[in-house]
Amino acid sequence: MSGLETIAITRWGAGGPRIVLVHGGAQGSGVGGERHFSAQARLADRGFELLVPDRPGHGRTPAPGRPDDAEADGEWVAQLLGDGAHLVGHSFGGCVALAAAARRPTAVRSLTLIEPAMLAVALPHPAVLGFVLRTVLTLKLSRSPEARARRFAELMHIPDDIRGGGSPAEFVAMGQAIERLRVPARADLERELAVVVQANIPLLVVTGGWSRAMDITAARVASLGRGRLITISSPHHFPQLVSEEFNKELDAFVAGAERRAAP
Repeated sequence: MSGLETIAITRWGAGGPRIVLVHGGAQGSGVGGERHFSAQARLADRGFELLVPDRPGHGRTPAPGRPDDAEADGEWVAQLLGDGAHLVGHSFGGCVALAAAARRPTAVRSLTLIEPAMLAVALPHPAVLGFVLRTVLTLKLSRSPEARARRFAELMHIPDDIRGGGSPAEFVAMGQAIERLRVPARADLERELAVVVQANIPLLVVTGGWSRAMDITAARVASLGRGRLITISSPHHFPQLVSEEFNKELDAFVAGAERRAAP
């Protein structure tokens, strides 16, 4: 049930360069892409067409009958690219966006990854390893799926109005989904980043500065993908929402990629 026909999509803007924005989070949440990227709606006024899907099991899109899976979601995201689009992915959605880019590199005009959930590529670093071990241990010791969902949101500094959990049942579904989450392996992430390099896809990696582990991971992803790394100061995991800075950076980055691709 992961075909494009089942995906709920929010659309902002009627013309101009297409930007596809892929959100993160865990299945079971009633919050979808429109909330995760609410501040990016203003980019429509700058002449962009934005497509913001709800990933399967999130927001308005039905549950897919499988765990969150970057490769499976990457398949339908690749279809959204059409003849060519700019691709943005946040958190686990960054893994999905990368999988889509590796699947159809010639259709990706640029790739922006916001705090990508790719800690596997930086695991040798003590700060990253420590963060991962604390996360795994805390989640395993959670008393219930609801406690697991709440604790995960705390660990990742996810604001209450974005995390989901409007009801106990929603929290339970999210906690169960977090336990089944399929995080891409290091080898797969490195292979897909190599495709980005080989295809000469412009890459921008954004971090919020609130977590040393996330900052180190972002720097490693930028290095492997030969991209540019920027920090947008944020108290939480969503630097795209704290100010207009992300929109300004994305606008300039996309415009530069468009000029580069022009004949």
